[in-house]
Amino acid sequence: MKVNKAIYLTFATSDKATASINVNFPVKSIHIKSASFNAVVPIDTNSQMYITVLSDLTNYEPMAILYNDTAFSAPIFADVSFQPSKPIIVNGTYTFYLKDPSGGEYTTNGNEYISMILEFNGVDTADT
Repeated sequence: MKVNKAIYLTFATSDKATASINVNFPVKSIHIKSASFNAVVPIDTNSQMYITVLSDLTNYEPMAILYNDTAFSAPIFADVSFQPSKPIIVNGTYTFYLKDPSGGEYTTNGNEYISMILEFNGVDTADT
């Protein structure tokens, strides 16, 4: 089996956000198909940078790198993949973290949003 899910994250003056994700079969791989960043508060020119998204969903492996200024950011079409050593059960609340270019915490200026499309592949599905 295979399922695609849209994940909507809200970072409210924070470096982390949570999302509840439920997949009704054991997952052998997760592919990040797309990600986008949207800032409500304008970013100061001196604060513009690329940020990395990590999560406990993927054992803290990187999921996306996004530009933090909506005026210059575009949806990223990617194929970042995570494949655990054995299939996992995805059913719970997962935390997503933002990191700055040095690997430190990136704290948002206000309500900033990241949307992601994640593809979950079951054990009976070929990876795409």
